[in-house]
Amino acid sequence: MYWLAAGVGALDVRGTAGGISGYELAVAPSTPGVPRMLWGAGAEAWLRAFKAPVVDSEIDDDTREVFSRLAEMSIVVRSQSGARTGVGLSDSWLVSVQHELVYALLAHAAREADVDIVFIKGPVLFAQGLRTREHSGDVDCWVRPGGERALAAAIAPWGWRIVPTAFDGTAVAHSVTLVPGEWGCEIDVHWRFPGMTLDPDSAFDLVHESAEQRVFAGATVRTPSPAMHAVIYALHELRPVSGRQYSDSQFQSAVMALTAAGPQAIDIASRVGAGYVLHEALQLSFPNEEVPESNQLVPEDWEWRKIVSVPQRQLAAVRNVDVWQRPRVIFRLLWPTRDTSRRIRDAADASPRGLRRVKVKRLWDGIRTYLRAQ
Repeated sequence: MYWLAAGVGALDVRGTAGGISGYELAVAPSTPGVPRMLWGAGAEAWLRAFKAPVVDSEIDDDTREVFSRLAEMSIVVRSQSGARTGVGLSDSWLVSVQHELVYALLAHAAREADVDIVFIKGPVLFAQGLRTREHSGDVDCWVRPGGERALAAAIAPWGWRIVPTAFDGTAVAHSVTLVPGEWGCEIDVHWRFPGMTLDPDSAFDLVHESAEQRVFAGATVRTPSPAMHAVIYALHELRPVSGRQYSDSQFQSAVMALTAAGPQAIDIASRVGAGYVLHEALQLSFPNEEVPESNQLVPEDWEWRKIVSVPQRQLAAVRNVDVWQRPRVIFRLLWPTRDTSRRIRDAADASPRGLRRVKVKRLWDGIRTYLRAQ
């Protein structure tokens, strides 16, 4: 009988700056649960079982008790074969240990669901020299169109759930948001990226095929190549949000990322159909290079994103929805689900009656705003 280290990912956090002084290891368990923080005898036992199968007959009762407790946490297994479990271990390199374990957990969930996945934005941008900010509050990934629901289902037992929106399942949506339970890290699952006119399947193929490998908590994952990532980040920075255009600082961030990635970003932008959005930024980034003219296809969702009035912006977006889907979308815009409503600032902790009042007020405010704009 053998004892084997287990889990979906593990980190050596000794000396890390992640704010967990006193701990030695952080392990994401092999069954749904929260990260396990180890020190002392627990860390020593887990590392011993990670390096090689531990023969049960060769350990004393105290050590066996430690292994038994680790097994209850689903980070050690008892096996007759001694075959390794496949758990990986690496040094921590992110600001947040918890976030780094989420990457490994998502990679595990995607593998279990047979979903192709590439991790985008976040600390990888910093590691590639494309962004000055090191930490991100959530984890972003990009999956092949159609894989977002399968990934959400695979991660659900660990405490994440989808926040429904009115445009779910339509061409207007580009991602699904997963809110966490005890893990405390929101996840955005993209299946296309706004600003690209290349069809979503082909765009994902380009990102996936050109991706490079990176290790999070012992799990080897795919992240975009620097040139591809710079284009993705620049599109993110220049995207109109709630009717607001990008700021000067966002434009400069886009230029910095493109410049750092090099002229290859010009070709990448052209291949994914991002020339319309990135033309000016590319010209400024590469004044000595030939940048294609900006009279390329306009992204379908770019114009309605620029509309300041919320009701008018939503109605413009509805026009991009298939006719048979419009009644459902309009109904959910007028009367959001409970989960969607609770993301409104004043409704997070509201009672059911208070939540209804917030929804009615939101509906009335939207009608008045729309009528005033006519």
